[in-house]
Amino acid sequence: MSIIGNEIIRLKEIDSTNRFFMDWLTRERPAEGSLVITEKQTAGKGMDGALWESNPGQNLTFSFVLYPSFLAPEGQFYLNKTISLGLTDVIAELLPDRQDIRIKWPNDIYIGDHKLAGTLIQNGVKGSTFDFSIIGIGLNVNQEAFISGAANPVSLKMVSEKVFDLEHVLIKVVEKIENRYLSLKNGQKPIIDEDYLKFLYRYRELAGFTYKGQSIKAKIVGVNRYGHLILEIPGEKIIECDLKEIKFEI
Repeated sequence: MSIIGNEIIRLKEIDSTNRFFMDWLTRERPAEGSLVITEKQTAGKGMDGALWESNPGQNLTFSFVLYPSFLAPEGQFYLNKTISLGLTDVIAELLPDRQDIRIKWPNDIYIGDHKLAGTLIQNGVKGSTFDFSIIGIGLNVNQEAFISGAANPVSLKMVSEKVFDLEHVLIKVVEKIENRYLSLKNGQKPIIDEDYLKFLYRYRELAGFTYKGQSIKAKIVGVNRYGHLILEIPGEKIIECDLKEIKFEI
């Protein structure tokens, strides 16, 4: 029996599907894999706090809850890897001719230099135990124009000139993410690590970044156990960065 999507709550409009789960968890513990999806999200946000633009009924905006008690709290970044790989798997299936599907650290999905999907993961930890994880996903499916000023968005329709059935895409996304999650649960971290680097945007390419306000040229050479990005400045040094310290120059 599947875990993710075993219970689906469908809403016409809500401020944030992640907030819906946060409120729900203050009252009771929903079944693992419970999923909330909405046609219109008025205050959806990404990891950087920016509003997520999505025309009603054209894209997928949803959240689900997991209880990854098998993970130590310091292994939280494996959820970023797992979710982003699940999304990469489904996009590769939906767009079989594209060879430029990538994961932009930590967990955005890119096609070329354009953002297709974003994930906001909010974790709860109790002492030394992983308590819960709320995973919010925004996937641009059929939207053809973006007007919010958000950086470099793109949709499945824009790159393929096809209209996608949202329910079919949702089923595929849930299936692929669950497959990756079960792999993680079954201890297949080396495969997850390898695949994450294989799809990592700009991995081992000399590229521009802004590090602590300064423009630099560096290569991504890895990600440490805490999810920090490891950069090599040629001829100088290795630096490890968190999300607040580094920005990609695109």
